[in-house]
Amino acid sequence: MKRMTAALLPMALAGCYSYTPLATPTPVSGTKVALVLSDAGRVGLGPQVGPGTARIEGTVVGASDTGYVLSVSDVFGIGGSHAQWAGETVYVQKAYVANSMERRFSRGRTVFVAGGAAAAVATFVLSRDLLGIGGSGISNLPWAGGGGGQNQ
Repeated sequence: MKRMTAALLPMALAGCYSYTPLATPTPVSGTKVALVLSDAGRVGLGPQVGPGTARIEGTVVGASDTGYVLSVSDVFGIGGSHAQWAGETVYVQKAYVANSMERRFSRGRTVFVAGGAAAAVATFVLSRDLLGIGGSGISNLPWAGGGGGQNQ
């Protein structure tokens, strides 16, 4: 059961959030964001975050009319590469950003994922007769080799 919980937890956590356009042009500190870089941003930030970076995710440390200061958690490349960061601080000019999104809790996605996880756990428990209410019971019949007969 612990293995199943460990396997379902990352899926459940991923389902609980979605990215929406930033509510304000200057987000407050602590806001989790994803910044999609423009071509100029990929070139300009290449020395700091690596060449071919498509998206930077992290927490806003500070923001102004001209840029964002992020504590970076993840960097995604154009070709699908992914690198986890340990909170290094990077300044990103707004001129380098093609699209800015905020990570928000999604109630609908959470309900959907929780329902799917509950169905998976119920199916697992019932298919293995862990509570004594599942299974077909056929193996307990004498002709099925499960016992109950005189020859057993």
